[in-house]
Amino acid sequence: ASSASKSSYYSHIGAVATTSVGSVRAFGVANATTIEASPASKSSYYSHIGAVATTSVGSVSVFGVASATTIEASTATKPSYYSHIGAVAATSVGSVRAFGVANATNIEASPASESSDYYPIVAVAATSVG
Repeated sequence: ASSASKSSYYSHIGAVATTSVGSVRAFGVANATTIEASPASKSSYYSHIGAVATTSVGSVSVFGVASATTIEASTATKPSYYSHIGAVAATSVGSVRAFGVANATNIEASPASESSDYYPIVAVAATSVG
């Protein structure tokens, strides 16, 4: 939880993407980040998001990293905050390609009485073989 002065905000991000094509399964998890407030002016907020998705199927290894986003305040009254999260993880091993995309979320400030906010992020993954 952030302090009463709301100097920082925390978000718990849990995203899971799985898919299966034939005997090939790709599994990815993106989890956890911290959002810290900018200086006292509070005109914007920044979050560093580091997500790692790895899996191994036989001799096929899939590794993806999703990183970075910026959260800017919506208006001077600060009723809500928005973040655009675009993460792409792709790799190719032989004829097997795994492709995953995690995209877009809306962050809204909690009421003044609340000390922390939580945000859900949805991740989508697709896999093709051939």
